[in-house]
Amino acid sequence: MFGEKAKENIRGVECPVWQTPKYELSRQKAIEIIDSGKYDIAEGDFWILMNSYANGTKVAYTGLILSHNGCLKINDKLEDGFKAEHLTREWLNGTLIYEYNDGVLYEVGEVNEKNCKNEYPYAMAFKRCFDRVVLKKSKLAFSGIYSEVEADEFRERITDNGNEDKAKEFDRLYTDEEKQRILNGFKISSALEMDTEQLDKYINFKKYGNKVKQG
Repeated sequence: MFGEKAKENIRGVECPVWQTPKYELSRQKAIEIIDSGKYDIAEGDFWILMNSYANGTKVAYTGLILSHNGCLKINDKLEDGFKAEHLTREWLNGTLIYEYNDGVLYEVGEVNEKNCKNEYPYAMAFKRCFDRVVLKKSKLAFSGIYSEVEADEFRERITDNGNEDKAKEFDRLYTDEEKQRILNGFKISSALEMDTEQLDKYINFKKYGNKVKQG
């Protein structure tokens, strides 16, 4: 499904693929929605969000991206879909912001010179707001599914140094028995295979006592 591969070619190098827990969740949800026929969307409306490690040795599937056209299809089927009368627009400190507020859901779409090179900023800000509203109303946003119009915002390279430091802190804070139990829960062999969000949660749990759900 979705063009999954055991290896991805990154700049001519065949890199093994790791499917993160967030990707597996998004995949499960996307298949569920496609099979239900609820929104008339198909496999072709999605593609995989990939992040490569800085040293080019591994690729992580970290979520699924839904096309803007897919969001339009979903909105057509929603009972309480996106309605233009709930939309306002303003400029704030050099940022163009569309705000959506229907009394139940509040969302924004923003563009500025740092996050948009598009020649049509009004269209991009509107699309970002529209897609975010639709993904939240359809509950897809809660399963690691993102919109194509904001894909560049989170398509960041995984830095070995950043995760390596966090993995070392994780190893320092947890006993061998605790570490093994957590790694087994994720079905991985090393803390380096955890994403930044997961590492932060477990580190904060040990440091500050925040409740962390395992797995």
